[in-house]
Amino acid sequence: MTTVICPYCFDRAPAAKLPYRCQMTPSGVRGSAPCGPERDDAWAGFMGPSVPPAARMRGPLFAPARKVAGFGGGGSSVPCPKCGVPTPVRACRSCHSDLPSDYCDQDSRIIALVGAKASGKSTYVSVLVNELNHRVGQAYHASLAAMGQSTQQRDREMAEDLYERLRLPDATRPAALGFNDPLLYRLSLPRKGLLGGSGTRHTTLVFFDAAGEDLAGAEAMNRYTRYLGAADGIILLVDPLQLGSVRDRLPVHEGPPLPVVETAPQQIAADLAAQLRAHGRGKARGRVSTPIAVAVTKTDMLGPLLDPHSPLLRNAAHSAGRHDAEDRLAVHEELRSLLNDWDSGALLRQLELDFAELSLFGLSALGAPPPASAPADVPKSGPQPVRVEDPLLWLLSRRGLLPVSAAEKGRAR
Repeated sequence: MTTVICPYCFDRAPAAKLPYRCQMTPSGVRGSAPCGPERDDAWAGFMGPSVPPAARMRGPLFAPARKVAGFGGGGSSVPCPKCGVPTPVRACRSCHSDLPSDYCDQDSRIIALVGAKASGKSTYVSVLVNELNHRVGQAYHASLAAMGQSTQQRDREMAEDLYERLRLPDATRPAALGFNDPLLYRLSLPRKGLLGGSGTRHTTLVFFDAAGEDLAGAEAMNRYTRYLGAADGIILLVDPLQLGSVRDRLPVHEGPPLPVVETAPQQIAADLAAQLRAHGRGKARGRVSTPIAVAVTKTDMLGPLLDPHSPLLRNAAHSAGRHDAEDRLAVHEELRSLLNDWDSGALLRQLELDFAELSLFGLSALGAPPPASAPADVPKSGPQPVRVEDPLLWLLSRRGLLPVSAAEKGRAR
């Protein structure tokens, strides 16, 4: 029996036991009046105080009948017991959030996206999606499709801002102001059978973007404990401009001003590990078992500190649609050397002591710093990203979703 993890509250339930939501279609197949909305306090309470009273009225939920021929299977519609109109929309039995019609029919991979305020999480996801749809998708013969109206609308708005208006996105809304919807995507990849046949493997990717204010300490991070505990992998974005030694070494120039110093990356890593241990993700030796991809962002600002031949300055080739393990290791060792030097290696020691499986990455979502005159703008050339896909591809390759060009040994170091 398929088990479904709700991408909103992360409750686990058998797919066959999820309730359906009536869509209140005007014409019922039985000639009866359409169903009217009902008050859904479970959903409104989960979404937070920003939900207006009128929005609490939603289509009624009903339990599916026992599976019979033609009904109750994956991707099917089930008739509402009151009005008789079939509906494909299922909902979480705990928080009552609606699930995309095909969400329950395929494997899910929950990717936790963590980073301090101003680390560029929203920009990173938008650029990553664009790269997966174009350059990287072509290399792997992959397809990425947004699932559900919320993700589709968000993608359109972000693409218009970044690629048409050349504007950076607004900061993520903190949890105190309401719930932030996860971003749901269906990733389709070719799959070769054991006997030489071919097919397609569909996997749901769930990204959850936590606001920086919610990562200021362990108490605030409690809001995301269930999310972090359910994650198959974590991408931790580290802004190098938050590290004192990096700020001190960068030459004075006429570029954009350095960001305000927020919560130290070392503290975020420590709080993250503490939350994961509390949720049962600790191992016998005290390190967290969840794989973590630590991505140093804004590498376009680090040019004066890097060797001209550094692998951080160019994209991976993705030859023959395979994940290049040797290239990943070269990037990992480069970042390990840099982090050992920056701030006396405090962040690196914290990570290696807290996480059993980690890999280090460096990326730039824009490819160049924002203009000094308008630091909220994208460079005039538009985003020219470097290595934004690397953390996700590593996490996917670990799960056997991507072919690898060289044998991975499980641990990065």
